[in-house]
Formats: sequence, C-alpha cells, structure tokens
Amino acid sequence: MTGLPSSEGSLSRVYIVILNWNGWRDTIECLESLWHLQGVAWTAVVADNGSSDGSPQHLQAWAHGHQAAAPTPFLSQLPCAKPVAMAKVALAELDRPLQSPASVVLIENGENLGFAGGCNTGIRLAMAQPDCAYVWVLNNDSVVDPGALRAMLDLCQAQGRVGVCGSQIRYYDRPQLVQNFGGTLNRWFFTVHSIACGVPAQTLPAVAGRVDYVPGASMLVTREFLRRVGPMPEDYFLYYEEVDWVERARWQFDLAITRDSIVYHRGGASIGSPMEPSVRGLRSDYFMLRGRVRLARRFYPARLPVVYLGLLASLGTRLLRRQWQRAQVAAWAIVGRAPAWLDLPVRAQKS
Repeated sequence: MTGLPSSEGSLSRVYIVILNWNGWRDTIECLESLWHLQGVAWTAVVADNGSSDGSPQHLQAWAHGHQAAAPTPFLSQLPCAKPVAMAKVALAELDRPLQSPASVVLIENGENLGFAGGCNTGIRLAMAQPDCAYVWVLNNDSVVDPGALRAMLDLCQAQGRVGVCGSQIRYYDRPQLVQNFGGTLNRWFFTVHSIACGVPAQTLPAVAGRVDYVPGASMLVTREFLRRVGPMPEDYFLYYEEVDWVERARWQFDLAITRDSIVYHRGGASIGSPMEPSVRGLRSDYFMLRGRVRLARRFYPARLPVVYLGLLASLGTRLLRRQWQRAQVAAWAIVGRAPAWLDLPVRAQKS
C-alpha cells in the first residue's frame, strides 16, 4: 500500500469507516475486499452500533484467524493474511491519535445510534489522526473493486473543489447492472432519485452529470470538507443524512461520481428496504417519509405545504391499494410520530 501524493504533506492515509449492525458476515466480506485495493494507504474503522449478534467478538475472531469469511463469488481471491492488526478504541478515546499502527480499528458504540450517529464515531477517530487526508464512508454490505478508492482520489485531486466523491454502485447479485450513479433531489416534494438505476454498467459516462447528493453506500469525503462542514447530521437516524450533509455544503464544495470507482452493494442487508412486506421494511418506509419532512423543514420551510400534499397523496394511494400498514406509516410520518408496533430504537424515537 502506497501513500497519497507528496503534495498532501503529512496527510497520507484514507480512513475507511464501516458501520456494522448485526451484520458481521457482510462486514468480514467487505474487509477482506479492502486488502485488494491498489495504490493507497488505508486504515479501516469498524463502528459497531450495539449489535446483538456477537459482531464484535466475530470480528475479533476473524482478525485472529479463527473466523473465516463465508465463500462468495467476490472472495475468489486469496483471503488476507492473518492475524490482522486490530485495535479496540473506547468511546472516550476517539479524539486521540492511535497508540500503535493497526489495519482495522474497532469501536463499540454500545447502542444503535443510527447511520449518521454510528458513522460519526468513526469519523471522529479518523479526524483525530494526523495522517488522515480523506474519510471513505462505506456500507458494510459492499465489496470493492481493487481500483475503487484510487479512482476517487484521482478525481478529487484533479478537481480541487470536490468535497465528496462517490462510486459507480452496482448490484451485488447482478454485477453488470448499475444500482446508482449518484442521486438527484426534487426540491419541492423532497423525493430522491437514483441515477441510472438498472442500466447496464457499460453505458455509463466517465463522470456523472448533475448530482445533488452522493449515496451513503460509498462516500469519499475530504478532510477540508469535514473541517468546514462538520459530521453528518444525526437526527434523521436513517436515510436523508447524506442529502442534508451535502445540502449544507452545496455552495462551498462540488460533488462528483466516477465510473472508474466500482462498488458492489447488496442494499438493505441490515436495515431492510422500504418496499419489504415486513416490519423491517415498514421501519425503513417510515424513516424515508419522515426524512422528506425534516429536510424540507431545515432548508426550504416555505415548501413544507407541498411536501405534506405529497405525503397525503401517498397516503391516499396506499389506502386505495388496501396497503393498510403502509398507510398507517404514511399517516404517522405526516404527524411526526411512529406507531408502537414499529418498535423503533430509542435513539430513533428521540431524534
């Protein structure tokens, strides 16, 4: 692994922040794929969000060579050599430089802090390291192409105003199809749209055109962006935090997505999809709808009536389709509360 260009001075390393919540198998596969990254010095920071499946213990067993990664099509290459240098860092020590070199740092958050809250502990640790030039927020249910990180760094260094750079995200189980190539935001109804979803990967341009946000599955963030804009907002708990993040910075930094950075992403492995017919899917649906209201209230409060009209239309459509539980979720998102049967984490209820 080599460093960043000498013009970066002492800023020579990328810290890869991976949030884990009851998903140690996916996280191990993601970590294994990092060892094939080309031409970049990196350290992985795994932030565990109060998992109940023994994730921290499994991850430490993997680092010691006692827990193998499950065989998958993406792990056909040789696994990384074990043992892996892993350091555990307590929450009280996040703002201190690491005492010894480590390939993987494990942070136990102790509770489910949501996506932004969980990632922010890893970002805090990264920013405390004097050699941190970039932070790469990467979903744990992803595997990376060997050139994924180098391609994003090259684009950031070629275009000096870029504060957040993203990848071409492909479907894990359909690797020739694009899951997203950046996202756009409707600034009236505050719905989000994934660019190029479902198109063949070979049809993509080299760099995405208009991009309103970089999806949270893969976000390379510069140290300067973090210094000036700060960490991700934590009050969304799930969804829209990456949209809010770049909305705060839209006049200070550019966004970019490069085709040459490829990440294969399962999507919803831990949290579910809003369209799943289960309580897990209904929770995701609630956060997606609630996020629209929160984003509009924060940045465009005069447009809130339009947002509520959109939510009422969604409620009506669900009632016509006899989707009773999804209709309840839409109604509760409108009033800003959640039904008890959604069983939201405590932090989500407070945020």
